[in-house]
Amino acid sequence: MSWWIGVGLAGLIGLVAWQTRLLTLGGALAATLVGASVFGAGGIEASIPMVAFFLSGSLLPRALGRPHSTEQRTASQVLANGLAPMLCCWGVALYPALQTTFWLGYAASLATATADTWATEFGTRFGNPAWIITTGKRVPPGESGAVSVAGTLGGAIGAHLIAGLCIPLTGSSVQAWTAAALGVGGMLLDSLLGATLQARFHCHECGRIGEKPLCCRTPATHVRGVRWMDNNMVNLLSTLATAGAILIIRG
Repeated sequence: MSWWIGVGLAGLIGLVAWQTRLLTLGGALAATLVGASVFGAGGIEASIPMVAFFLSGSLLPRALGRPHSTEQRTASQVLANGLAPMLCCWGVALYPALQTTFWLGYAASLATATADTWATEFGTRFGNPAWIITTGKRVPPGESGAVSVAGTLGGAIGAHLIAGLCIPLTGSSVQAWTAAALGVGGMLLDSLLGATLQARFHCHECGRIGEKPLCCRTPATHVRGVRWMDNNMVNLLSTLATAGAILIIRG
């Protein structure tokens, strides 16, 4: 029954988000799938951290005095942060004997997603100077692969807050703080992947090197990184890595 309730509640939220242009139709469907899985496996206790993550991503820019993007979130963007926690919820449902492990993976992957989001917001707003994690080169705040003191501290705070909300799932504060620590590690992995494997493209119109294959309405030239490795894929790999680390450690 909880799964059907989850479908109804998540579907309603997804519909509202689509109608208010926060999500594309595909994004709303993906959010419904993620939300229904989380509620179905863990009810309100599991849903609260997930809702807190998505709300913080929307409210934090305003709280920090940064303009909030009006771009609608797509299915790829929703699943980049929600797929790993959703898979952990499926693990809880399919393997009840391992539910503590899967809930810890859920907390760690969600802490990673939160840490990355908060680090980007704090780093962009307060993170000058910022450095590429692999070379130490000074770059503008907010660039993929960059780290800063403010961004790292902001990400660590976000990871610990979300992990704290997961204590009813993990069963103890010690395990929740372990998830938070892995979340911070996942945030740093995200920066490492952003600096090394994430694709970069050179625009012949404006001369800039950016992350998107289209710039100034014309195709840009792939110059480094893995062509298909965009920011969404980096986020997905980071969250999957932290959830997988839990399974390996406790396996």
